[in-house]
Amino acid sequence: MAKEIPSDITLELENRFLTYALSTIVSRSLPDVRDGLKPIHRRILYAINSMGVTSDSKPVKSAKIIGEVLGKYHPHGDASTYESMVRMAQDFSMRYPLVDGKGNFGSLDGDPPAAYRYTEGRLTPITSYILNDIKKDTVDFRQNYDNTLKEPEILPSRIPNLLINGSSGIAVGMACSFPSHNLTEVIDALISLVDEPKQTTAQIMKSIKGPDFATGGIILNSKTEIRKAYDQGLGAVKIRGEWEQEGLPRGKIQIILKSIPYSVNKSRLIEKIAEIIINKKLPGITDIRDESDENVRVVLEIKTGTEPEKIMTYLFKHTELETNFQLNFNCLKPTGEPARLSLKEICTHFLDFRKGVIVRRLEFDLAVLVKRLHILTAFVIIFNNLDKALQLIRSSKARQEASTKLKDAFKLDDEQVSAILEIPLYRLVSMEINKIELEQKEKLQEKKEIESILASEKKVWGVVKSELKEVGDKFGDKRRTKIKTIETVEYNAEDFIEDENAVLVLSRNGWLRKTKNLSDPSTLKFKEKDSLLGIVRTNSRDLAAIFTSAGMVYIHKVFNLPYTRGGFGEPVQNIFKFGDGERVIKILSLPGGENGKTEEPGEQQGFDFEESVENAEELLFVNDMGHGFRFPIANLTETSRAGKRVMSVKDDTRMVAVSPVSGKHVLLISDAGKGLLIKLNQVAQLSGVGVGVKLMNTAKGKVSAAKCIDRKKPVQMVFEDGKSKELNLSKITIHNRGGQGVFVSKNKKVINLI
Repeated sequence: MAKEIPSDITLELENRFLTYALSTIVSRSLPDVRDGLKPIHRRILYAINSMGVTSDSKPVKSAKIIGEVLGKYHPHGDASTYESMVRMAQDFSMRYPLVDGKGNFGSLDGDPPAAYRYTEGRLTPITSYILNDIKKDTVDFRQNYDNTLKEPEILPSRIPNLLINGSSGIAVGMACSFPSHNLTEVIDALISLVDEPKQTTAQIMKSIKGPDFATGGIILNSKTEIRKAYDQGLGAVKIRGEWEQEGLPRGKIQIILKSIPYSVNKSRLIEKIAEIIINKKLPGITDIRDESDENVRVVLEIKTGTEPEKIMTYLFKHTELETNFQLNFNCLKPTGEPARLSLKEICTHFLDFRKGVIVRRLEFDLAVLVKRLHILTAFVIIFNNLDKALQLIRSSKARQEASTKLKDAFKLDDEQVSAILEIPLYRLVSMEINKIELEQKEKLQEKKEIESILASEKKVWGVVKSELKEVGDKFGDKRRTKIKTIETVEYNAEDFIEDENAVLVLSRNGWLRKTKNLSDPSTLKFKEKDSLLGIVRTNSRDLAAIFTSAGMVYIHKVFNLPYTRGGFGEPVQNIFKFGDGERVIKILSLPGGENGKTEEPGEQQGFDFEESVENAEELLFVNDMGHGFRFPIANLTETSRAGKRVMSVKDDTRMVAVSPVSGKHVLLISDAGKGLLIKLNQVAQLSGVGVGVKLMNTAKGKVSAAKCIDRKKPVQMVFEDGKSKELNLSKITIHNRGGQGVFVSKNKKVINLI
């Protein structure tokens, strides 16, 4: 039995978590600054190359590639491995795809790729420049996971892959997000940096203007903002989709979306715009359709007279047609250490890497040349003494004897003698010696050139520049993403609200409905143990104010409330953030725009709307303990989901009534059936949150309803069972505040006054 060693659990957890974190950072999530690849992508490309499936080969099944990767280099999930391969084949994800995918590899609409048994793949032409010279000892190799094969620690990439294709990943306590860039610009910057290594970021940006995304678009940041992000390796760029006006017959126009921001799902974007159209939040648009093929073309039909600039300004603000791409240049340095680098540091590390690769390749080529020249020297010696050599060979009884005689006679080594003894007889003709001497001459010249390059750092950098130029000339293209400053069109949010009337219906359990009209209230249905609380006639430009028992008000723009298409509506708890036990007690419509005008209900409506606040300047708030105050309506503004407190509610008290201030009196009714009529001027006014003054004595029953009234107009008392009864106010005596009142209902509890 193994000996147990006691250990501090805290220390063990720290050490093991650190090991896990480092493994995640180094072996999974962060790319290497040199080849710009994570281990999974590196293994996929190396496996495809090892299979001989290059750009000029016939593609093979993706299943075969994934099997090769999993079986030899990456013993992890096939789904994640295939997903990594798919991404390298998507021209809308990679600025310069590294895998040439055949079949369904997904789309801008978020369609998933076909299973790997249906698709095929091979390397793209540019990927060959990532794997070039890998067999020339240009990079170090290590054992694979089961020590049966070797895999490269890094690929000898000739292309600055980290910059031109970007990368993203989330590790433990660290993340990275690299945008793609234009290859031509990056190559120009690298070449200029070779000539002038002390360049600043501003000088590098004479070549690299900014990110260049696969899906195009427009970058709105200034040069100063981009330079700051490049200097710090941290920041964000704002990307906007491109659009244009397209003329139609009879002077009509339509809007064409030509590109969308990088990583935005086109299908979801169209759904969002369609939702805006359906909810009439942007009445200028009448329809949207997708006419995209290999190029993005989304058509927005607009009404005659609508300003396209204002339409697009709204869409940029409320949809993903304008997004931010975060820049976070965390990656692995050549030492394997994770760090956040600046743009210049990334370029410098890549150039140093290229120099090292070239030196190792030249040293490998030189070693091969020296070895070949060594053999050619032996061939020349033998051909110049061919008769003697043949006599020695013929006189030998075995290969070993012939080898010994040749070594002794011509001062050769084992390697040279072995090559001589294996030479075919046809090469003993006189013409062959001329070919050998010519080859020897060429190899000597090559050797001299390589030694000359290795002896001069300037010449090595010259090779770096020439190879970079070759890549740029072969694969360079024009920018897809434009960088420019666009003047923002000023607009009023009210311009985008369609002016139309609506009806809001709120139940006692907090179910809210929005309809265009309501001709017959008897058709309204409610959930079990639920009933009508209030009906409000409003306008799309107005504000809906919902008051609750917790002394809170939740104010929302009416046009932002969805129309109810059946059922019981939407729970207000889904729209606002209610507290425990909080219940709705009132709904009102507050004026929200100058143009909105609510139509008065027609005579055909056989029901009562909530009282209007159009001519009121204050609201009356009353709690169940008989306290109340007047509050200016002007102090009520649109709130967040969390709402705004308007009345202090402590312990087991709750707000029970909200009424627009009109008339000269206030009627309060308790759950004991008593009613108290007081003068309005006895109610204090508060401009902020409070409790107010004591309006009614609640020693024999809490307040259940209250309302500002005009004694000349009738008041309906609404009971718990939903029935109502008219109250004759002329028979009720006016008292001072603080009294208990007189009985107005002996058998039924009054819950509302209308």
